[in-house]
Amino acid sequence: MVTKIGLDLGYANITLSDTAAGIYREPSVALMDKNTSRILSLGTEATEKASEGGVLVRPFKNGLLYSKEMTGAVIGNAINAVLPAEKLRATLGLPSSILPRQEKELYEMMLDSGVAECYGVHRAMAALIGAGYSPSLCAISVNVGASATEIMVLHNGSILLENTAQIGGEDFDRAVKSYISDQGDVSVSLSVAAAIKERLGAVWQGKPSESIDIEGTLSLTGNRVTMNLTTEDVVGVFEKPLSRLLLEIADIVKKIPLDYVKDIFENGIVLTGGGALLFGLDRMIERILEIPVVLPADPMDSVAKGLSRINNFLPARMRGQSKDITAQLAKLYEARKENAK
Repeated sequence: MVTKIGLDLGYANITLSDTAAGIYREPSVALMDKNTSRILSLGTEATEKASEGGVLVRPFKNGLLYSKEMTGAVIGNAINAVLPAEKLRATLGLPSSILPRQEKELYEMMLDSGVAECYGVHRAMAALIGAGYSPSLCAISVNVGASATEIMVLHNGSILLENTAQIGGEDFDRAVKSYISDQGDVSVSLSVAAAIKERLGAVWQGKPSESIDIEGTLSLTGNRVTMNLTTEDVVGVFEKPLSRLLLEIADIVKKIPLDYVKDIFENGIVLTGGGALLFGLDRMIERILEIPVVLPADPMDSVAKGLSRINNFLPARMRGQSKDITAQLAKLYEARKENAK
């Protein structure tokens, strides 16, 4: 029996997708002993034990490898969540900016974790497929992750342009954290800032007004204080990261050859990733760039779902193991459709 999985190695989470078992998510984090650098625990357990001591470290920096040993441990921890099988075949989400050496190391780690076959797919392509589209589509895929945004322009299955922009959901979280600090010299954690963003944040009109109380720490005294925030309070907070994101997308769009613009703009932008959940982001991009924007029903898991779907339309036997198959996907997908007739 072959178990086919998709594995998205995100800065914030590792998301594992199996078309039969569904989605499994684990924080991509390790708890390290600050004196010996020994790994104390991984994933969810690491976040739960962080208050007991140690240092929480994320092995993926801007979507790239940070530590081979730590990354291997975090990957292995997620893989072990899969039910035992005679053989594991994985499709692995890759940032477009990954270096050949780093890609090779990733494949080695996957094999060490018990994966028999492993194929890499760029995240922007996987996200498009996870959102329910064909890799032969003419469109722009924009996947807003925690620390980086993957942008890809496709025309009839060919990749015209691609870029990894160093702007993501955590930049919007930091904007909230900075705003609260500026209002009353009050410090909150990045996780609290993220929760505020999810509850109150918006970059377009129409979000219902809400009010929440948050706890923070006065920077000068260290005393705990309570603040009340409303939806109206955080209007305009996201201006700087939003401008950066829009500029990155616009920079790719303006490079599209004129002969392809009509075809690509017909479908426009498919917006995915956890960062895409910021209220009104799709409408803001659509209005500013004057390009249709589609936000799928489950943008956060689009990459992982796409990787799993890709694994299921790949041939039972592939030529060569451990390689990037992004550029081949349209051809493989069409061949599978033809064989199914």
